[in-house]
Amino acid sequence: MKRQERYPVKSASPLPYRGAWQRGAVELSLRGSMATLQAIKSLFSPRSIGQRFAVAIGAGAGIIMIVLALANYHNGRELLLQQTSSEALKEVNDEMRAMDDLVERMAMLPYVIGATETDADPLSRVSVSWLASLLEKCPIHAVYGLYMVYDGKDWRDPASDIWVDRKSWPKGARLNYDFHDEDQDWYHGAKTSGRVHVTQPYFDEGGSNIDMVSITKPIYDPAGKFLGVAGADVALDEMRKIVRKMHIRNFGPDLNAEEGVVSTKNQIANFLTGIPKEMKESAYLISQTGAIIVSPEATKDEPAPKPSDPQKSPEAALQDLLSQGLVTSLPGLEKILASDSGWLRLRDRSDKVIYWAKGETTGWKLVLEVPYALIVAPARKLAEQSILIGSIGLILLLGVIFYTARRVSGPITRLQKVASDFEKGSYDEGKEFLEHVGKRQDELGRFAQSFSTMAREIRLREERLSEWNANLEETVRQRTVELEKANKAMASELAEAAAYSRAVLPERLKGAVTTDWVFISSSQLGGDSFGYHWIDDDTLSLYLLDVCGHGVGAALLSISVVNVLRSGSLAGTDFRDPSAVMGNLNAAFPMEQHNEMYFTGWYGVYSRSKGTLRYASGGHPPAVLIAPDGDVQHLAAKGAVIGAFPKAAYETLSVAVTPGSRLYLFSDGTYEVDRPDGDMMTHEEFSAILADEKRPSGLDPIVEEIRRQQGTDAFADDFSLVEFIFPEKEGGKVIPSSASQDSPGLLLLRSDLPELAKLHPFLSEFCTREKLPADLVPDLELILEELATNVMKYGGVESGADCCRIELERRPEEVVISFSDAGAPFNPLAREEVDTSLPIEDRPIGGLGIHFIKHLTDTQHYEFLDGRNILTLVKKVEAAVDFEV
Repeated sequence: MKRQERYPVKSASPLPYRGAWQRGAVELSLRGSMATLQAIKSLFSPRSIGQRFAVAIGAGAGIIMIVLALANYHNGRELLLQQTSSEALKEVNDEMRAMDDLVERMAMLPYVIGATETDADPLSRVSVSWLASLLEKCPIHAVYGLYMVYDGKDWRDPASDIWVDRKSWPKGARLNYDFHDEDQDWYHGAKTSGRVHVTQPYFDEGGSNIDMVSITKPIYDPAGKFLGVAGADVALDEMRKIVRKMHIRNFGPDLNAEEGVVSTKNQIANFLTGIPKEMKESAYLISQTGAIIVSPEATKDEPAPKPSDPQKSPEAALQDLLSQGLVTSLPGLEKILASDSGWLRLRDRSDKVIYWAKGETTGWKLVLEVPYALIVAPARKLAEQSILIGSIGLILLLGVIFYTARRVSGPITRLQKVASDFEKGSYDEGKEFLEHVGKRQDELGRFAQSFSTMAREIRLREERLSEWNANLEETVRQRTVELEKANKAMASELAEAAAYSRAVLPERLKGAVTTDWVFISSSQLGGDSFGYHWIDDDTLSLYLLDVCGHGVGAALLSISVVNVLRSGSLAGTDFRDPSAVMGNLNAAFPMEQHNEMYFTGWYGVYSRSKGTLRYASGGHPPAVLIAPDGDVQHLAAKGAVIGAFPKAAYETLSVAVTPGSRLYLFSDGTYEVDRPDGDMMTHEEFSAILADEKRPSGLDPIVEEIRRQQGTDAFADDFSLVEFIFPEKEGGKVIPSSASQDSPGLLLLRSDLPELAKLHPFLSEFCTREKLPADLVPDLELILEELATNVMKYGGVESGADCCRIELERRPEEVVISFSDAGAPFNPLAREEVDTSLPIEDRPIGGLGIHFIKHLTDTQHYEFLDGRNILTLVKKVEAAVDFEV
């Protein structure tokens, strides 16, 4: 407000210098205009005889060429419109016939259903299972449902309609409304017409609950009595896809195409630049009254009306062609609806041509809208080619003129160039030319001799100066080369070190514990590093450390410490005891022996069977544990930075890990970032970002949020963030690994072929405990090894993840084997057995495993339940004398 009062926008009296300022602005504007005119004049003003010839001839030839091209374009475009329209109309009729063929093929389904219903054999009548089989084998995916409804039965009677759709398959569905009503066009239309009936699009409320078109047929018994209606529901969404795939041929400037085939543009150019929307044709499928069935864009499709709504007919509910984007007028629309086939050109701002054709079966019409500019593009391209060819001829003509002029005025031009070279300090470029011209007895010869004498004098003086500078320049050059080599070698070594520092980072785990991590170095080499590995099948070691500083020294120290932890090479250390690990690291890496560098660290040990995490910390930011209910715990423990204090003590703490929890390890570089307003993010604020349930999953959104808050993509310190996701519960308890199982009849295998070695001791122990014959072990091992191998190789389970669950149960006269896996759905019992009577060389590959399983067991049963394949096998055994029931 103060500034507005002091310097008002409007003033009653102008400032004293206002007129002078205006005069100065006018002068600058005039000077700029004059400079522009001078530049244009110099560009088009001939400077030589050759240029004058070129300008005169080029201007005349160019005018003639443009006039001829415009005449050709004007005379050819109307003829091209007539020829192209004839082809386009044929294309539209062919596409509409293809749509009729599609509807007729789908109409065969009601014929098949009716023929089955009226079959003399009562066992071959229409049933849910038969309709389900027919729908499954139907090659037209647009068919959504098949049905047979009866006229003489109440609609509430379950036997009044037999209906299967893709939603209920393989089971039947029920109609929740009275289909006998006259409002139900799909039923009443077929009944009253006595022939195949195709409905308008509608929303089948109480039935399939989708937008659809029904194709129905009345069914009569041999005596001519009306039994009911058989039909096929066609999903409108699928029909839209089919119609939009019916690509009407574009018309464009490809004049080299074969007869009857004209494309829009070069396909590579189309891919790179795309065709403008206003230069594309648009296709519409409409009903007899102009209602839209399919429009060019999915965003313009309107929902179909409900058949039970008496106040809203399909024609009134669907937008007309004008509202759907068709560029035409009301008289033009009336002409389209009045005639079966034709075309018209709209001579308005849209300047488009419309073609249409009517289907004989459905009565629907296919309307194609093509820009006029797209049709006459070949004529335009012919004119452009004429201009191009003329331009090439004109350029060749100008070239001849310039060549002739140069031959005439060549010596003068060469002398001018020699003078320019002398000005730039080049005295040898025109030496031969000057000697040649100097032999002439005219003015040019004497002029060339003077130039030669001057060049010799200047050359002698420069040679003396170059001798003085030669030694100095050579020394500088050698030192520069040596410095460049040293810089390249150093850069190469740094790149190799950076690649190695990232190579030691662990692979991401999937299975019992899922991990993910982000590592962004603030420089080429950083001081952060981390790792995790299974000490045994039940114990996971996880750790992260941050060395003070950056560069080669910090990177080497962090890599050395991680390699010690990963290889377990820290002498006298129990790696299941976090405080012992931290204490021994402090003793093994004193800062006075490592270039005065110390580091912080966090070390934890997770037990799968106990569901606990024991941890210790050496001056490191607390890890964050987030329970499934959102509860956040900061896992901090007492302990000094590692390497700085020889007698530092560390404590071990323990926390229960709820199944489904997430654990985050990170360095201080992840949250100690400066915001634009000057304050720094805190550990609590970063923990809130980790626990935010609204953020997208994964670590990338966390990194982007930190970058957003600090206002830059670059990090001042190394950014290290590791995420651990612990297993969910199954059946009320966390699934343990095979090494920590308590049930003697249960074995869990991970997706790793060496895991198969656990089968033999497991089966031997089971048979011994249950007093079963020892010769039963090979049979059971063959069965289970065949099943587990198939899952590990072909089941699609991640390597190292839990994949197979084997349970054995001893019954009085049998052993029950329950084998389940988390692989892709697969029923091994459904595979055809191999013919063992054939010679080995004639047998197809595969199938022997299924053969052995079926012949080594007495009964087999397969089911797919809760995302797992479950195979139950029963093998008869002799009852032991001391077996207790």
